[in-house]
Amino acid sequence: MRFLLASLLAITIALGLGGWSAKLAIDGGTNFDSVALGPWRASPLIGTREADPYAKARLAKLAQLTLGGGEGIMFQAEADGEGRRLLLECTYRLTGRTPAARFFTLSAHSDDGRVDLPQSGRPGWLTSNALLRREDNSFEITVGPQARAGNWLATDRTGPYRLTFALYDTPASAITGAAGLEMPAIEREGCSDDG
Repeated sequence: MRFLLASLLAITIALGLGGWSAKLAIDGGTNFDSVALGPWRASPLIGTREADPYAKARLAKLAQLTLGGGEGIMFQAEADGEGRRLLLECTYRLTGRTPAARFFTLSAHSDDGRVDLPQSGRPGWLTSNALLRREDNSFEITVGPQARAGNWLATDRTGPYRLTFALYDTPASAITGAAGLEMPAIEREGCSDDG
C-alpha cells in the first residue's frame, strides 16, 4: 500500500511539473530558431515542417495562421529600442525601412494574440500600399492612442501588447541570419499617464 501511494505521488508530481513546464514554454514564446533585429524577432521556420513543437503548439493555442517559408515572414516586437515593454497607452515612433517585400502589414496585437481593433472606426493596421514614404523610401509611423498626421496606427485601452510586421513575398523569408537586414527603430515618445 505504501509503495502504491508513493508511486501515485511520484506520477502526480511528474505530470504536474511536466504540464507546468510545457505551459511555461508555450506561453513564454520561446522560439529555438529565432532571429533578432533590434527589438524585432522572427522565426523563419515557423511556417514550415522544421518548426519546433513548442512554436507549433503556441500557434495552435492562439489560432494564428502562419506564412509558409516561401510566402513571407512575420517580425514581432514586444519592447521599444531601449527594452521597455510596449504599452497601449503610450505613443511610439517607428522610423526607417523594412527588408524588400512586395507587400507588408503592421498591426498591434494583445498578449493573447488577437488584433487590437480600436474603437470609433480608427485604423487597426497599416499596409505598405497606403504608407506615406520619404524620397529615400524610408518612412515614419506613429503608433498610439492620439491621432497624428501622416502614418498613424491607432491603439486603444491600456496594457502590454506586441507589434507585428508581416512581410509578404520577400527574400527575407529565407533568412538564416540577420546580417544585412534592416527593420524600423521603435522609440517611445510618451505615455498618457506621464502628466
